[in-house]
Amino acid sequence: MTKLALIVAATEDLGIGMSGNLPWHIPKDMAFFKKVTTHVPKALEQPNIQNVVIMGRVTWESIPPKFRPLDNRFNIVVSRNSDYKLFPESTPQQNAVLKNSFESALEAVDPTKHGRVFVIGGAQMYSLAIGREECSHIVLTRVKSNVVCDTFFPKIDNEKFRLASHQELEDYVEQHVAQGIQKSKELEYEFTLYIKK
Repeated sequence: MTKLALIVAATEDLGIGMSGNLPWHIPKDMAFFKKVTTHVPKALEQPNIQNVVIMGRVTWESIPPKFRPLDNRFNIVVSRNSDYKLFPESTPQQNAVLKNSFESALEAVDPTKHGRVFVIGGAQMYSLAIGREECSHIVLTRVKSNVVCDTFFPKIDNEKFRLASHQELEDYVEQHVAQGIQKSKELEYEFTLYIKK
């Protein structure tokens, strides 16, 4: 069974988006997201192993075209529209595939080529993933400031997940992580981790 992790930035009331976009710009969180989703854990390190990022079509479209697909990661995009084109016709096939369901996205994960699997959005993908047995971790950047959102992350069930210690977060991502409340201009945020009980 391939383990899944969810990675997200969300407000105290679990707001994650506004009008199809991130409602904040936190450069250090973007850098953290990139490091966590590209870093293949030492235990899985082999030549040509990459992590997987699974996302819905809206999340894919919210990534600026020059950054699609997310580099050094195998991108799986889920859309019910099987005719959807990830790239313009003239673009050579890149490190991304289209799947028509969350189930088929998981089936596209190849343990011989892929390390960790991260679900990176949007709300529907998170809702499908969080209740699954395979979902073992939630890497959550908690935005402490009040930000208006129209899209939300599903409720985290305290019966199923526990808030990890900072050391557990660092152990999981295998890197130093700034501890406590951080500031980015007027925004306050904190890096946290939830682990399946």
